[in-house]
Amino acid sequence: MIFRNLVRYNSDFVEVFVTDLPSSSESVVSNTVCEDSSTMLEENDYLGCYRAEAPKSYMTKGWESYIYSEGQKFEGGVVEFRDKLRKYAIEIGFSYEFVRNDKKSKMMGSKVVKSIVLDKIRANPNKKAIDIADEIKSDYGLDVAYRTVWYGTELAKTALHGDEAESYAQLLWFSESVMKSNPDSRIAIEFHRETHRFQRMFVTYGAWMKGFQSCRPILFIDATFITNKYKGQIIAASAKDTNQGLYPVAYAIVDSENESNWRFFLEVLAEELAKHPMRRVTFISDRHVGLVSAFPRVFPNNPHGFCFRHLMANLSDKFPAGSYLKDRIPYLFMCCAYSRTSEMYQFNMEILRNEGGDIVAQFLEDLPKENWCKAYFNGERFGEMTNNLAESFNNWVLPLKSLPILYINDGIRVKSMASIAARKQDAQEWLSELCPAIEKKLKENLEVGRHWRVSRFDTYVYEVHCQKYNSMVNLETRFCSCGEWQLYGFPCSHALVVIQQHGSSPYLYVNELYKVEKYRETYSFPINPLPSILKPVHDFGRDAVILQPPLTRRPPGRPRKKRFRKRSEKTRVIKCGRCGKCEGHNRKSCTAPI
Repeated sequence: MIFRNLVRYNSDFVEVFVTDLPSSSESVVSNTVCEDSSTMLEENDYLGCYRAEAPKSYMTKGWESYIYSEGQKFEGGVVEFRDKLRKYAIEIGFSYEFVRNDKKSKMMGSKVVKSIVLDKIRANPNKKAIDIADEIKSDYGLDVAYRTVWYGTELAKTALHGDEAESYAQLLWFSESVMKSNPDSRIAIEFHRETHRFQRMFVTYGAWMKGFQSCRPILFIDATFITNKYKGQIIAASAKDTNQGLYPVAYAIVDSENESNWRFFLEVLAEELAKHPMRRVTFISDRHVGLVSAFPRVFPNNPHGFCFRHLMANLSDKFPAGSYLKDRIPYLFMCCAYSRTSEMYQFNMEILRNEGGDIVAQFLEDLPKENWCKAYFNGERFGEMTNNLAESFNNWVLPLKSLPILYINDGIRVKSMASIAARKQDAQEWLSELCPAIEKKLKENLEVGRHWRVSRFDTYVYEVHCQKYNSMVNLETRFCSCGEWQLYGFPCSHALVVIQQHGSSPYLYVNELYKVEKYRETYSFPINPLPSILKPVHDFGRDAVILQPPLTRRPPGRPRKKRFRKRSEKTRVIKCGRCGKCEGHNRKSCTAPI
């Protein structure tokens, strides 16, 4: 045995008495080279794929120097000593026992795994245990049980983010600090007055609300699940910036998606919107029952558009799989939704009702056309027919949803702070009057109608002769008979042909909310940093409120990390890079003979 006397320590240092340390000449594998080594090297050059592999240098190599002399001291105390002793023993290749402390040495246990994966978990909190086990095998050459790796990652998460219950106790500090460092921000926290158990919270930053004034007046609202210990949901309102990018405006953390929580979120949101120049904001949602009930009570005069993709999926589910109508009826419904005139809507609706019968009639019974048809929508929708941007927000916060509630809030703040700074910097280099995504769309529309003929009727009124039909364009009123210019606030192909014929610049007829100037205004309001050096850990006053986590019950089975997908949602087909087949496997798991 190498270690005979273990372990004497005090509160500051650990003293280790080491005897019989192996010298550099007593290596397990000899470093001497035989006389025929040169011959072997020459043979290796001609063996091709059968040549001997060069030995790999594992990341455990440095562990052999963790303990190197008698009387060595460890300033990290017994914790540092035990960690380094385990790693030293693994690399040198011996076992040991703590005479009084430990009766069993687990060697490569969860604590060693924790010290290895701390940086990995800090970079990616959702890193899977199986992937970490593979990396340990590749980097360190060690086989570690899955359960050991999983428990080690949990220890690492606790070390990085603290206990999830204590995270709730820091929310009031977070709220006060944010509103102090970021004026005009709003964080409203509701909790039970007697038990101090957390109920729900609303968060918006002053920078978000100010920046939203330069975005199109549309808010996409939806909810997504939280996957940490205490579960819950994030309700969010997001907008599109002038370059079609995601721009968060407000969010709330609640226990479930019900009418009470939706009303709480919408009421506080209405108060914040009222602090800025009044604009008639359009809302687009997936028509959740609680939201549909709460919305008219809070925003009675605001347009509310239903996500067309969700409506089409719900209608498709009413027909059996394999039925001709399962694809035909959603297509006809889409024709009705995208109708730009009432005449076109009536024509398409008659076909839909005739082919869909009672099923379609019942589906449309409680579905007002003002909420989903372009021709009858009474607000500015800018051509937005789906709630896809809300799904973008869900993916944006996906890496944070498994963290404690404090780190969910702080993670959103940091991500948004970095995004605002980066986009502000990018916009300084743009030379065009329009944002890149809008400039690309403008060029595409110009290409479509290059071969069309144009006839002038009046000073600002023209007729465009297309291949199948004619369109009337009025530049003075920004009107096109196809309806696209009015709906999008962006010149259609007919209008652009006329603008060129008229000798004007297309930029003069593009809505200001698509221009670079508005983009720069949006990102001119930064989110200020939040130093946590003054963050109180356990120093609460005598009368201070200490928030407690909500009472939750863990459902049976393994916790689910991903949401249930609808049958109508299309998933990406995986094509194997080895055999070229689309059978749900990839190159790594392919077993096909080649």
